[in-house]
Amino acid sequence: MGLRTIHLKLHKPGAAKRNIINKAFLNYNNAYNYLLGKAYSEIDIIEERCRSKKGTYSTLGLSKWIDSDLSAEINRFDIQPFKDSLKLDLGMTLASYFVQKKNNPQMPYPGFKNEPVTLGEKLRPIYFCRYDTKRCFCLLHDAVNQKFFAKLFLMNTRNGKDRRSHEFNRELNYISKKPEKAKALKKETFIIVPLSFGKWQLDFLLQAVEKPEMLRTARLINKNNEYYLSLSIDLPEDDKIETNTFLGVSRGMESAVNYTAVDGQGHLLLNGTFYCRNSENQSERKKEMYKLASEIVNLAVKNKSMVVLQNLTGKGDKLSWTDEGKTVKPVFGCKQYNDLVRILDYKLPQKGLPPPAKVSSVDIFHSCSVCGSNTKKNRFSKTLFICTTCGLSSSLDSLGSLNLSTKLIRYKNTPFKLKARRTMEGMYLQNELIGLDFFVPRYQNPLDTLKEKIQEISDSFEEYAGERKLNSKEVRSIIEKLKRNNFANIEIV
Repeated sequence: MGLRTIHLKLHKPGAAKRNIINKAFLNYNNAYNYLLGKAYSEIDIIEERCRSKKGTYSTLGLSKWIDSDLSAEINRFDIQPFKDSLKLDLGMTLASYFVQKKNNPQMPYPGFKNEPVTLGEKLRPIYFCRYDTKRCFCLLHDAVNQKFFAKLFLMNTRNGKDRRSHEFNRELNYISKKPEKAKALKKETFIIVPLSFGKWQLDFLLQAVEKPEMLRTARLINKNNEYYLSLSIDLPEDDKIETNTFLGVSRGMESAVNYTAVDGQGHLLLNGTFYCRNSENQSERKKEMYKLASEIVNLAVKNKSMVVLQNLTGKGDKLSWTDEGKTVKPVFGCKQYNDLVRILDYKLPQKGLPPPAKVSSVDIFHSCSVCGSNTKKNRFSKTLFICTTCGLSSSLDSLGSLNLSTKLIRYKNTPFKLKARRTMEGMYLQNELIGLDFFVPRYQNPLDTLKEKIQEISDSFEEYAGERKLNSKEVRSIIEKLKRNNFANIEIV
């Protein structure tokens, strides 16, 4: 399961509803400032009393500092609809403050105002701590017209509004475990506002109609006199898919990304390209990226593929091409590709597939897929690869995704190399990758001694790697590979 946040715009609320929303923002912010000021006057007591035995602070624990007297006192701000949320919001603020103060004793206390808040200021979002059809907030669905609405509880009973018409002019159903039609009330402490959003947000909302338990909390945001509901959702995952193929997805010089699928032995199954329309509009670019990610996920599901991606956070792939002093860059920059990787990180597990494997891409555009020759001379032009050893000719774009798709297979089949030096007394064995260097007397079995050493390393990965300044993740991977192959993949050199 993975938490995501989507932003939905409140679509053109009328003057009456805008007044209600603005009043709620003022009430919420004034009450929050009041509580923050009260907490400041008792901050040392709160810090001492609310600290757990482990020295940590919880949002819920800090929110309980607000006793019944103070809780009743803030009713004068008309915040009854979101009182529980307000307490938790303050708890989150104080918890964050104490954590930062622990690392930086000079950390200033969060800013608050003593005078009333006005609409012209930057307003704190209204927090809704739960999804509920009877209080806080919820969503409604018009299935006929495929429209969605937000129901927001923003008024107390004293300020509730009278409804003249007691029927909705469309059929609205609550998104809940027990769907029911929304009914108008004579006195309402909530408003119902239509929502506007893009296609990718619609995908999430349609999922929520089927699985309402994925809807969690929300924040109502006031930005440039427009209102947005920032909705937190817990994304469900489909049944696990057992993968038996590999799908490599690499950058390209002629297309956004290229893909190649191979079976477990590295035999080619299919390859192709995905294009992504480039736009100056940030919102449009984001939509295109999500569309591209969905196409990759669908292909991976169809072929039961483990997706293999480039790791471009460290070393690059040297894909750019310089000719006559001019540099030609790939269609996708590193940032765009990394954005795609981040989307696939959660989209693939949603569909039951494992998270994508991110592997080094330093050689995928220079290594021959047939003979393994790895040299920059193999790059014949901007888009053409010709192996200087065996003569293989290939499109550079398709070569990159092919080398990616077979990388895990090649790694699995790569032997663990042990340097051996014999003496009259026995044998010295060494492997620099995992910092292995030991002596085996003549009367001992080298394989048994190696297994004992590997087990010692396994028992203290982090400490072992730290002392020798090794990459603990790489050490763990190599040792797991040794054990998985029952130490049969060893080559003495």
